[in-house]
Amino acid sequence: MRYRLQVKETVAQPNILGNHSFPVYTYRWKDIYASDSKAELEKIMPKGNEYRIEDTRSYETESEDEG
Repeated sequence: MRYRLQVKETVAQPNILGNHSFPVYTYRWKDIYASDSKAELEKIMPKGNEYRIEDTRSYETESEDEG
């Protein structure tokens, strides 16, 4: 699968500096769909900045260049 539809997921990390009682909030991208067609993912992609479509082809070519 070349394209992945991802959703932004909020994550609380423990605070290792300063006051340990307050967590640090960050986010990570979680895959929810994968497809070979970007158009299919664009049809089902909800509006807003919480979602993105990532092309995995660029990662494949970078790993081939390194090896």
